[in-house]
Amino acid sequence: MCLLNNNISRKKYKHLTFNERTMIERWYNIDKRSITNIAELLNKSDRTIRREIKRGKTQNLTTNLEVIEVYSATIAEEKYQENLRAKGQNLKIGNDIELVKIIEQKLKQEKKSPEVIVYELGIKISARTIRNYIQSKEIFNLSTEDMIYNKQKKNKNVEKRISKKVPAEKSIDFRPKEANERMDYGHWEGDLIIGKREKGAVLFTLTERLSRKEIIIKLKNKEAKSVKKALNKLERNYGKRFYSIIKSITFDNGSEFQKYEELEKSCLRKGKRLEVYYAHPYCSGERGSNENNNRMIRRWIPKGTNIDEISEKEIKRIEDWLNEYPRAMFGYRTSNEVSK
Repeated sequence: MCLLNNNISRKKYKHLTFNERTMIERWYNIDKRSITNIAELLNKSDRTIRREIKRGKTQNLTTNLEVIEVYSATIAEEKYQENLRAKGQNLKIGNDIELVKIIEQKLKQEKKSPEVIVYELGIKISARTIRNYIQSKEIFNLSTEDMIYNKQKKNKNVEKRISKKVPAEKSIDFRPKEANERMDYGHWEGDLIIGKREKGAVLFTLTERLSRKEIIIKLKNKEAKSVKKALNKLERNYGKRFYSIIKSITFDNGSEFQKYEELEKSCLRKGKRLEVYYAHPYCSGERGSNENNNRMIRRWIPKGTNIDEISEKEIKRIEDWLNEYPRAMFGYRTSNEVSK
């Protein structure tokens, strides 16, 4: 009889240990014992052993150069530990109804991420744990749609072509190092947030790369002349400060941004007021800061919303919310604090 079973009261382990896995490796690979026999020796169910062997299955090459399937205790243990890290700590708040309600409110009403919630509440659970329990629907009355970031994997192998609509020197490839590496304040990314996909108002969004500070301007339509008017208004409002606040903007290749010479031309002085650059086609990740902020804006203004009906006051409130949002990347400082 196995030494694991020499106690009068046979203990049933909830999880297999690495020592037990090495025993399974010997019994399954060398002794050729059956799953049922291994389960009896370890006081486990057949299903547990079958699932464990599947987890640790790998291919080995014999001395006769034949490929065979074997069970590896090491591989199984690595996968087990990886799953534990992904699961996070046990969420010991199932009976704390008040805390569950607070977390739900902060996610749904205040539009905050689990990372920010953990930081603000000072609770001893990880943001990953909250995310896992949202996905499992075991505690929270929430779905992944209620998450501030509903990340989707994107193809990173897209060929980076230069748009034929703009000259090569306006490609992001020619953007200065201080902009690329976020070394200097004043380099922005821009885009439009569309409403009902009909003719009507849109939101012109600008995100500063270093601080993620946001500017949101409501435009009456998505035409190029409306974008130019918005930049003219910013230049007049900021005055001389404009040229140190907004040094460059990186856009996508949309037709509303194509007239770069008009966008660059100052309305207050001779010459340029800023530099315009364009991301490669189908590479929205090159404007990742703006894309992320736009997703956060969408928490308040979902797709299909009629932007004509949104007041300037509400747009300003959303802009302030973004700029006062604690960000983990800045040690939970806000964009306003970083940009000072």
